[in-house]
Amino acid sequence: MEQNKIMICGASSKTAEALIDFFLAESLDNLILTSSVILKLKENPRIKSFVIPVTDKQGIKRIALDERPHVIVNCAAMTDVDRCETDKMLAFELNAHIPDHLARVSKIIGAHFITFSTDYIFDGKNGPYTEEALPNPLSHYGKSKLAGENMCRATWDKLSIIRTNVVFGKSNYDKNDFIRWVAGKLEEDKEFKVISGQWCNPTYTVDLARAVSKLIQKKRYGIYNVAGTDWLNRYEIALLIADVFGGNVEHILADKPENLIQKAQRPAKGGLVTLKSETDLNIKFFNLRSSLEALKFKLTVF
Repeated sequence: MEQNKIMICGASSKTAEALIDFFLAESLDNLILTSSVILKLKENPRIKSFVIPVTDKQGIKRIALDERPHVIVNCAAMTDVDRCETDKMLAFELNAHIPDHLARVSKIIGAHFITFSTDYIFDGKNGPYTEEALPNPLSHYGKSKLAGENMCRATWDKLSIIRTNVVFGKSNYDKNDFIRWVAGKLEEDKEFKVISGQWCNPTYTVDLARAVSKLIQKKRYGIYNVAGTDWLNRYEIALLIADVFGGNVEHILADKPENLIQKAQRPAKGGLVTLKSETDLNIKFFNLRSSLEALKFKLTVF
């Protein structure tokens, strides 16, 4: 089995946690981890970690030049869609300039660079979307992520962009997501509203980890959609969460999308077509029920 040295930036994210778990269990790879917080990890000779914010560009570059990883994976991003509307400069820095900087560092050392994007680069009129669909972002979050894609593509050829949506998974760092929000509301045992819109195919972080591993193994570059197999609206997702995690489904009230007031406009029909990833990477993604059951098991056992 080939042994790589993989650098993961933003190592306290849910996706990074899944990557770390996967690589430690399924490979011989050594990991260089950077994070703005102290990581909650067991001591492992295959891990070298640095407490450094991804915005410290020169510091990150220095680590990469010293360690010379074969692969750099960027898991850092500003994913709070509404906050991106009010703090546009920070959103552009984290979602566009930082990925571009990491792509430039990757080019210097000849590393395969992998970063993540979103279905929010589309307007949601004709989802789910293939990799070839024409972007038309509605929000500054979508615009900043699209800018990041374009800047990275102009910088370095050995680049993989994973587009995904509604990411969820285990987090040791209190990272929130839609699935966790619904599960928390169900625990309160009170009525709450979920819109019967914003179609998507939620993505389990384990699927993202599997896809990243395949991209590295097969040396695949370009854009790849990675997402779950079920295309559902938020209300349907909430009902399935209640069925798996437990909770009174009668407390979940369907609300019309036009009643939801949010700072940023969301795609009405987003989501991603994953045929390219399934065929080219030879990978089968989880359906939502299987992902939720696996997550529930992890939260219960670990």
